[in-house]
Amino acid sequence: MNKNLKNMIIIFIGLFFLSLFSNTMSPFITTIKNTYHVSNDLIAVLPSVVYCASFIMAMLGAKLMPMLGLKKGLYFGLSFVILASLIILFSQSFYMLLVGYFFSGLAVGMGSLILNTYISVLPKQYQKFGLSNACFGLGGILILPIDKFILKSGINFNQTYIIHIITIVVFFILAIKLDPIPIAKSSDTEENGGAFKLLKNPLVLLLSIAIFFYVGAEISTTSWTGTFIEKYYGLSKTEVPNILSGFWILFTLGRAIGDKILEKIGQLRFLTISPLIAIIGIFVILSGKTKTQAILGVAIIGITISLIYPALQGYIVQHVSKHDVPAASAIINIFNNLGATTLTYVIGFAAGIKITYVFIIQIVFYAYIVLVAGKYLLFKPKETSAELE
Repeated sequence: MNKNLKNMIIIFIGLFFLSLFSNTMSPFITTIKNTYHVSNDLIAVLPSVVYCASFIMAMLGAKLMPMLGLKKGLYFGLSFVILASLIILFSQSFYMLLVGYFFSGLAVGMGSLILNTYISVLPKQYQKFGLSNACFGLGGILILPIDKFILKSGINFNQTYIIHIITIVVFFILAIKLDPIPIAKSSDTEENGGAFKLLKNPLVLLLSIAIFFYVGAEISTTSWTGTFIEKYYGLSKTEVPNILSGFWILFTLGRAIGDKILEKIGQLRFLTISPLIAIIGIFVILSGKTKTQAILGVAIIGITISLIYPALQGYIVQHVSKHDVPAASAIINIFNNLGATTLTYVIGFAAGIKITYVFIIQIVFYAYIVLVAGKYLLFKPKETSAELE
């Protein structure tokens, strides 16, 4: 097997396993609350701990990655999965559980950074950002029935983490076959602020901000659209999850087949069109009254936003020098985590005032992406050494 294809497949498997792990907690929130007899205010801290830990590790990982290298960095990051799983598995108190989930955030932060950097340093024809994100999304979809089975079977929620210990051990064995691709270091970048030196490049800065906004728009869609549909469309609590499941299926399918679309029409052209169609989907939801309109609006958004992140991710790493690709990947990961950490609460606050404000914020975020993509579509950046090589 071609070594680059082999590396790509192993990375996809790693992203899938990491997603299974990172998405396990959410369906268990109510169970955890009841098991440890904690208040609503205290249980609300749990996701924040994970987000903050992931953001901290994204920052630290940008420094650690050049020191450890990709392969050692991957083992280091994913070893936190085993540590976190063991703590969660044997935790006897909520506060010990918090420690376990803090380490889970560290695992996700470092693991996703290294795996996405691995994809970024492969030859361009193997940089399948859509498919890599689809593998991560597939893990998020498949963990839901696993968690439901655990709950229905009366098994303690923390027993689920035995699965993650096994999958990561299996991946460690697979990763032995992963080629230790050296990271080309830029002495200029290291001496002047590390990865953050790249933010002096307007293209990297503006598109990283676009990633920040996109993450906020995606999270607000998945967190608040169901609440809006239930409230304003009068749908039952059983109907709404089915509609949102349809969103995730279309979203993941779009990413799975999307690399060919991006190659054909170009990342920037896609980024000027897709957010506009997503805005149309938002207006369909806001103006609709029937279940069919709700399904249509959610479907439009799901399929059209699915490739925004892979398009931004790919365009950034393919338009910096080869030396700066790992640093660019770190910046992408940091802005991703920053968006998840901060905008979740900003949008939640807006929703508390009036839920329609969530959609207005999304429209503003998508408009920014269109404007920035349009700028670079009209005034193309100079060709970089990464493109020449």
